[in-house]
Amino acid sequence: MAHSVVIKFKEMGLPEDMDDDLSQLCTDLGDLWSAQKALAEQFESFVGPDRDWTNAGDQLVDIRASIDHMAWHMKNIRRPMNAITRYAYSQIQAEQEA
Repeated sequence: MAHSVVIKFKEMGLPEDMDDDLSQLCTDLGDLWSAQKALAEQFESFVGPDRDWTNAGDQLVDIRASIDHMAWHMKNIRRPMNAITRYAYSQIQAEQEA
């Protein structure tokens, strides 16, 4: 998934001086995408028919770890996402002025 984001922005002409932001954005988006899929699976398992307290506790610990992982990426993604968003809007303005 992350590689698809790189390809998209490089095909759109994102300059090389934004490669660090792009790398961070792709890593965080890819990890968030994977983590949300894992969280969905964990939640499906949690609400399943198993009524064992040990399993419920273990599942909640796993869900919490996934949420913490996602929270880290959501915090980390803001700077590179803002930088690339600003660049995107600057390109729209540049196209309109041309």
